[in-house]
Amino acid sequence: MESPSASFDPAASEAFTDAHSRLLLETLVASTPVGLAVVDMEQRFVQVNDALAAMNGIPRAAHLGRKVQEIVPEMWPTLRPQYQRILEGGGSQTVEVVGATSKEAGVERHFLVSYYPVRTGPGVLLGIGVIIAEVTEQRRAHDALRASEQRYRSLVEAMAQPVWTTNARGEVVEPAPRWLEFTGQTHEEHLGLGWLAAIHPDDRKRVVRGWVDALRTKTSYQGEFRLRFHDGGYRDVVGRAVPVFGDKGTIREWVATAEDITERKQAEARAENERSKLRAVLTSAPASIAILSGERQVFTLVNPRYTQLAQGAELMGLSLKDVDDPRGTHYAKLLEEAFTHGEPVTEKEIAITADFQGTGVDSTRRFDLVCQPLRDLSGQVDSVLSFAIDVTERVEARKKLEEWAASLRNQQQWLEAVLDRTPVAIILVEPRTGRIVFANQASRQMAGGEFPGGLRAENYTGAHRFTDEAGRELSMEEIPGVRAAKGAPVHGEPVIWHTPTGHYSLLVEAAPLPAQHGHPEEVLLALQDVTELRKTQAQLQHAVSLRDEFLTVASHELKTPLTPLQLKLQSLMKDAQTAQTLEALRERVVRTAETVSGQVRKMTTLINDLLEVTQLTGPSAPLRLEDVDLADVVRDSVERFEAQASKAGCQLIVDAAPGAVGRWDRHRLDQVVSSLLSNALKYGPGRPVTLRVERLRDRARLSVRDEGIGISPGSLQAIFEKFTRAVSTRHYGGLGLGLFITRQIVEAHHGTLRAESQPGQGATFIVELPLV
Repeated sequence: MESPSASFDPAASEAFTDAHSRLLLETLVASTPVGLAVVDMEQRFVQVNDALAAMNGIPRAAHLGRKVQEIVPEMWPTLRPQYQRILEGGGSQTVEVVGATSKEAGVERHFLVSYYPVRTGPGVLLGIGVIIAEVTEQRRAHDALRASEQRYRSLVEAMAQPVWTTNARGEVVEPAPRWLEFTGQTHEEHLGLGWLAAIHPDDRKRVVRGWVDALRTKTSYQGEFRLRFHDGGYRDVVGRAVPVFGDKGTIREWVATAEDITERKQAEARAENERSKLRAVLTSAPASIAILSGERQVFTLVNPRYTQLAQGAELMGLSLKDVDDPRGTHYAKLLEEAFTHGEPVTEKEIAITADFQGTGVDSTRRFDLVCQPLRDLSGQVDSVLSFAIDVTERVEARKKLEEWAASLRNQQQWLEAVLDRTPVAIILVEPRTGRIVFANQASRQMAGGEFPGGLRAENYTGAHRFTDEAGRELSMEEIPGVRAAKGAPVHGEPVIWHTPTGHYSLLVEAAPLPAQHGHPEEVLLALQDVTELRKTQAQLQHAVSLRDEFLTVASHELKTPLTPLQLKLQSLMKDAQTAQTLEALRERVVRTAETVSGQVRKMTTLINDLLEVTQLTGPSAPLRLEDVDLADVVRDSVERFEAQASKAGCQLIVDAAPGAVGRWDRHRLDQVVSSLLSNALKYGPGRPVTLRVERLRDRARLSVRDEGIGISPGSLQAIFEKFTRAVSTRHYGGLGLGLFITRQIVEAHHGTLRAESQPGQGATFIVELPLV
């Protein structure tokens, strides 16, 4: 693009036609942020600038020829009375309009809209001009608007033209209501020639002379003067009087009107002021402006900024085609396109390299260019307006903003990824409403894989269930997340969250996140899952309870053999002191020794059980594996228990065919059989005990069945735990360690141990061991 210039020539501007001035003004305001439009008598758009098109969210070309009602249908019921008022003769008016456009459907916006009639020179209404400024975020002119509305109502009331009639001598003989209403004269004051008193004293003599000449020559009268208004001031009017002749050619009466031209004169003054402003804009506007006329693109107007871009070249009267500058080739094509097709041509962010600072160093800046065709009175394009504005700072600012936005997006994605992968459940909720806007992966997993996003507080109870640690269901007002959304402090509050995946014991922390970087204010909820911690606490409490119970039982069980042992020894000492013969003493010592040995064996068994538990709960002791026939182990154990079984009144039944051979620890298996057999004799005295050995494919099975008191279903698993019993220690002794030790040995051989029983129907303990 070439950027030539010349000084602003007043003589050239005088040659600039009014049509050119109007088109030039339209072009200059095309880039203004204020919306401008002109509609015809059918409310169809005939002129629209880009700012208004942007406000409506519809391209400028799509406005032209379409009715206002089609472009802004939602606002039409509000706009229609304003347009109708102008069509019915109303004057300029500015109102605030509230509604939505296609740019932001459903969003209420505020606009300051000015309407004014567009008339021809003689005053014929051609259409309606509209000036629109969006004041959605300001609305700072509320009081001024109210005063403006009052002023415009006064103007509307003043639009009615005074009409009156006089006799042939110019005297008012009949009431003239419109005259009285306009001037404020009384009926008596305006009769005869009294109406002349309403004319400004400085204009009255002139009006009287013209009126007398009209009466004398019997010709129409027309004159401009100031007429008193009913509020005490004066308004500019054009008075007209037309004679009405009778049949004989004499004047019968005069019909007179006074057209209020105050607004028109003010408009003319404003137009002159606008022309002055236009000259000032051309001179001082921060844009490069030039007008090139004809097909040869001759410079007929340039402004100083254009001259600066042209590095001071004198271009007035030159043709762009004659300017030797290779940069102007593309620029000339754009101007020619606008001239030929009669449509504006726009290019954005054109790069131009030149010495903009006059320092001899070239730099590159970017410009938005508009080539606007200008038409003569016949509607033919006779010149093109070149309007270029420097947008370098805007482009650089946009690029910087884009870089910042990209950086913020990357940071946001990074933070969201961190939040999503943190093992603590994180939820973001909207303040006050409690609407859930984000839930990380840990939260989604707790909720069952899919978290109901967008859920408001009032719907929590339908999608989630919360209880306290005692199991009481929480009301909506008690849920920590709801309370945090409403601004209440929440720090480490316990809650149980019931979801399809299970029940979670949570500690809830809440912290407000202020609005920043384009993100609204939110509340951060951190849900620390302490479910396993609670289970561990419960297990520890249970272990402590078992420990206390064990200490009590162990203390009792260890003391039990000591008491009879002490009594027997005391009795033996007494017998030794009182024995009559040595043979009687020997017999007494033997019996006491047998009893003492039994108690010592019992205590030894208890101590061995404790040592066994210590070994099994510590590092695993190695098994001494060898080929062992399970039937042999069972038979050896039964042989050792014959005396104990006889004492308990139990018959031992063995069904153990040889052949169930595996790589096992014989000593440990003997412990298993002995423990199960001892257990059966203890809880099933007086009843038979059956031991059976079977081979099942790759496994060997040992079952020991008694017909004793049986075990309740709720205790079938617990009896294999340390220090656990299915019966009271008051009736049955022991430390509650036998079955625990037995299970540890079986599992060390990669086998299984289980029990089958019903209360009162005996119990069967089943051991299965791998053969290979």
